Parts: sequence; C-alpha cells; structure tokens
Amino acid sequence: MYSMLVFVHVVSSLFLGTYLVLPIIINAISSRSSTELKPVLKILLSFTRAGHYALILLVISGGSMVISYTSYPSILWVILSILLLIAIGGLIGLINKNIRQILLAEDPKKKLADNISTLKWYGWLNTLLVITTLFIMTNRGLFV
Repeated sequence: MYSMLVFVHVVSSLFLGTYLVLPIIINAISSRSSTELKPVLKILLSFTRAGHYALILLVISGGSMVISYTSYPSILWVILSILLLIAIGGLIGLINKNIRQILLAEDPKKKLADNISTLKWYGWLNTLLVITTLFIMTNRGLFV
C-alpha cells in the first residue's frame, strides 16, 4: 500500500511541477491571433482543472503517508504544508476564473490584453509557491 501511495504522490507532484512553466505559457498566449486564442485557452483551462485534481491527490496521498507511515511529524511542517497547498489551489482557481472570463467575453483578445498582467502575476506567484512547497516537503528535518 505504501508503494502505491508514493507512486500517486510522485505522479501528482510531477504534474504540479509542470506549473513551473506556467508564466512562459501565459506569455506565449498573448501573441496568439484571435482564431487560435480560444482553443489554446480551452487547453489551459483543462490544464488548470487537472491541477486541482493533482492537488487533491497530493493532499490525500501525503496525508495518508504522514498519518500511517511516519512518526509524529512537526506541527510547523504540517501547517506550512497545508497552507502552501491551499494557496496553490487558490491561485490555480483564480487563474481558472480569469481564463473562463476571457473565454466568455465577446472580444477574447481584448479581454486577454486587459487581464494578461494579472495572469502573469498569478503564474509567477504560483511558480514561487510550488518551489517553496517543494523545498519544505523535501526538507522536513528542518522543521523539527
């Protein structure tokens, strides 16, 4: 059972690690023409939805491993881990909301131009949170 939990946890974290390139993807979207903008945004919307599922699997598998297979993790480490994962999920949700608003707009190119700086800001903040989470999760001994 432990090896299955580790497998699910690693696959989910690898998928969440792809959010490190989100700012680059958002930069590339702004140069798309109006005809190819909607399909690209729909793909990005699916990507953010899948990110939420990966986050849920991370919480479930990580929580199961902490509860069942470790001896008394640090309270600080647990709180930081949970808060960072909630923050990542919230940012993914904000990105998802902005993309949906762009898709539903009458002129998606203009709406994208209005919201591109916000999307870039969310993308960079999400990247920073993923890197911070990776550091905290892999260095649990620092939070004893």
